[in-house]
Amino acid sequence: MDLPIVVLTSDAYSWSLQPFSHLFQTYWSALQPVIVGTDTPLGFELPSNFRVVSMNGWQKLPKETWSDGLINLLKAEAPQFFVLLLDDYWLTRTVDHQGTATLADYMAIHPEILRMDLTTDRLYAGGMFDVESWGHYDIIETPHGTPYQMSLQAAIWNRDRMLEVLRPGLTPWQVELEISPPETMRVLGTRQSPVRFINAFKGGDPVKVMNLEGMPVERVKEMAEAGWFELRPEA
Repeated sequence: MDLPIVVLTSDAYSWSLQPFSHLFQTYWSALQPVIVGTDTPLGFELPSNFRVVSMNGWQKLPKETWSDGLINLLKAEAPQFFVLLLDDYWLTRTVDHQGTATLADYMAIHPEILRMDLTTDRLYAGGMFDVESWGHYDIIETPHGTPYQMSLQAAIWNRDRMLEVLRPGLTPWQVELEISPPETMRVLGTRQSPVRFINAFKGGDPVKVMNLEGMPVERVKEMAEAGWFELRPEA
């Protein structure tokens, strides 16, 4: 299945798309279509496979209504199945993008699946159990009621199921913590975790890169030399 990537950013965080896109081209694919959802226009160019769209009519989107912008984007731009990433999910190793696309095929066969985690989020969520194998992946599941069923860690989402559970007037943190999908929807993952990345903004700080632990040294050097951030002793 052709599986587009949707990346969400905002006025305060958008600078991080420059290192994000550099790492994406390195570890995912320069041929992979990417939809960037933002509020205000960007002040720089992104690679040609990145397409920038507005979540809020090119106006700043308050964090208190973040879910409104996401709902707008899903209705206007998102395909039925897509990978959702945030702007500070900086990749650290080569992604099995072909295998990841087959997980979307699995979701198409099982339309009750809300999301397919691509990280270790479900693996260590508690109550995890094995479902079956799919290609070279071992599919796992977490029961209804497990915390962070709506985690925004890297995952494949079913757009229609996501729209069913989203509500306007929520911050990203409220989406993760306050929305509980119904028992009719499933949240799955794999034992293999095909996408590995760091959360660059430790504590959500958009000004300083506070977490580079796990990033290959050569990538850190490349990004610092490009002027995207200044290396500090604590980094």
